[in-house]
Amino acid sequence: MQIVILDSDTCGSGLDFSAFSKLAPTIIHGNLTQPDEILAAVAEASVIVVNKAVLDAKLIQQLPDSVRLIAVSATGYDNIDINAAAARNIRVVNTPGYGTNAVAQMTLALILNCATQLTTQVSLLRDAGWNKEEGLSIPMSELAGKTLGIVGLGAIGSRVAELALAFDMQVIAYTRTAKDLDDVKEVSLAELAARSDYVSLHCALSQENSGFINHEFLAKMKPTAFIINTARGGLIDESALVDALQNKLIAGAALDVLTTEPPAKDNPLLTMPNVIVTPHIAWGPLEARQRCLDITESNIASFIYGEPQNLLN
Repeated sequence: MQIVILDSDTCGSGLDFSAFSKLAPTIIHGNLTQPDEILAAVAEASVIVVNKAVLDAKLIQQLPDSVRLIAVSATGYDNIDINAAAARNIRVVNTPGYGTNAVAQMTLALILNCATQLTTQVSLLRDAGWNKEEGLSIPMSELAGKTLGIVGLGAIGSRVAELALAFDMQVIAYTRTAKDLDDVKEVSLAELAARSDYVSLHCALSQENSGFINHEFLAKMKPTAFIINTARGGLIDESALVDALQNKLIAGAALDVLTTEPPAKDNPLLTMPNVIVTPHIAWGPLEARQRCLDITESNIASFIYGEPQNLLN
């Protein structure tokens, strides 16, 4: 049995991978992304560990018969064709829950930045010096009393709701599965768009919801509202978002994820003054990243011992 880790570099530095080698001989690669590289690397693998490398249907069809498990070191798994894997009798597992606090705190940080215009204030001070009058001319607001609309009430969305309530925000939510959270009212997607001062996305990306933040949704939002995305970039139709921002249909956006990562250098979202973009780092605290690896190792161990956990197919 052999474990092959395809893209350890994308998990960041300072991590301990030693637990994997205690389960089986382990080969660690830094960042394999090309299909020919991947196929060569996994020629004798039983388990493939992947963070962001794409294993599409075409590649999965070419995997050796020795491969029995694809372990995704992430909660999202849109980079894996799980149906193609199932057709090859290859199980796929992910790591839910490892980054709940990390992503929730990043979400609140982005919301707070939209409310306080912190990055704008810092840039103003550095560029123009101490100018209180100009600083006060930048619109800022308190979170207390504002409405946060959460799309998706899984672990992260629910944690964001708890944090927002601590700021005395009103929290409404749209979720496919009914939840019973105190002080969180479930509403339709249209009502959420119309009522929210901040819309925050916390749902998995699927073919059904790809680009659901579109012209129609954005047109329903308040001109003073912000959209926050720490989930998956593909949930937003970026051309529709750019149009909405340019035409002042909404006030701004704070995005930790984009449809294409890394984005093209000419992506207008990178330079718009009312947009904050961070490089998909909400999951990045060391504690969360190590926890992700630990859950991945536990997933593999459970599979080996015949009691698989966190199965996706």
